[in-house]
Amino acid sequence: MIKVDIVNQVSKSADITKVKSERAVDAVFEAMRLSMQRGERIELRGFGVFQVKQRKRGIGRNPRTGKEVRIPPGRTIRFKPGKDLQNIRA
Repeated sequence: MIKVDIVNQVSKSADITKVKSERAVDAVFEAMRLSMQRGERIELRGFGVFQVKQRKRGIGRNPRTGKEVRIPPGRTIRFKPGKDLQNIRA
């Protein structure tokens, strides 16, 4: 599923135009992006939790040369699915 599919689904479910649906989807994504930039946790009940975690510095290897490369510390985003999402049967 890509963003266009989400916009189309929201448009059908909410019975609104695709233009309004796209604005709503963009607004939600932007709010989530800004929240995660601030390091905040996003909890969507029944769906899951997005959390910004600190990543330690480390040492990696360049696959071409085999030379060691320092990996700086940083931040990464983790997603933990909620119970409703975990119990989905394929």
